[in-house]
Amino acid sequence: MDRVVVVGASLAGLRTCETLRTRGFSGAVTLIGAERHLPYDRPPLSKKLLAGEWEPERIALRKPEDLAALRLDMRLGTRAVGLDLATRAVALADGSDVPFDGLVIATGSRPRRLPGQGAGVYELRTLDDALALRSAFAGGSARVVVIGAGFIGLEVAATARGHGCR
Repeated sequence: MDRVVVVGASLAGLRTCETLRTRGFSGAVTLIGAERHLPYDRPPLSKKLLAGEWEPERIALRKPEDLAALRLDMRLGTRAVGLDLATRAVALADGSDVPFDGLVIATGSRPRRLPGQGAGVYELRTLDDALALRSAFAGGSARVVVIGAGFIGLEVAATARGHGCR
């Protein structure tokens, strides 16, 4: 095996790349991620980052020099949109294809979108989502409805109250 492609540039994708290298894989490793950001830790999105206590740099999973040491072909800000098993290639939204001998799909989940979702309706999955929501909370005058009673929803509600939102 000479070329491994990892689709999903969050914790699972990054750990896959690190494991390949620590176990001696010396071939090409391509890490594909729809977000433009270097891999980051998602749990602080609904806590410290949303509250404004941390800035985005603080949630980076690795320093740029540590990522460079992994010798990855990082394709960030480009969504994988197709898979051709016959040619063993991943199709990217920019029109390019990335060939592979080995493939790992580590894309995680995504939030459920509501019908008619318009202005003033936010999701919380990505760093950009958290920054947009934090901006909406600024000033503390917003009325907030949180859909989702899990940990993330509860953390968002508590953070909104902490900003003075109703």
